[in-house]
Amino acid sequence: MSDDLPVSFQVSEGVRRRLDKAQSQALTSSRTRKGHLEFILEALDAGAEEGWEVVVKASTPERKASRFGGVRPLKDREYAGTGSESLYVRMEPEMVEELDRALEEAKVPDRNKLVAMCLNRYLPGRKERPAGSS
Repeated sequence: MSDDLPVSFQVSEGVRRRLDKAQSQALTSSRTRKGHLEFILEALDAGAEEGWEVVVKASTPERKASRFGGVRPLKDREYAGTGSESLYVRMEPEMVEELDRALEEAKVPDRNKLVAMCLNRYLPGRKERPAGSS
């Protein structure tokens, strides 16, 4: 346990509320506390199973090329589920390595965005849509 690494992720207020509610419901139904890490790992597993391309496409706005500027990179706030609420967990180094491999497979710029998109997609409740989508 002492080798575990502290890791934090930034999610939106809505995702944080849904996570807290899911955690509360899990405690009520099973009498055992399910931590943030367990929800994160379940969401990442579900994302991998569904396919990263599907998850990323559903979580980012469609980008159109500009005649004068090409396709601009997405801003942090444009990814569904991202925000300013912090989630702190401790992960085994092997988990962090696996998360980094998933990040490469998903072609997402950082761990934070991948976790936020997966939590948004797989937690119960109303899903957030990417900024700029109609």
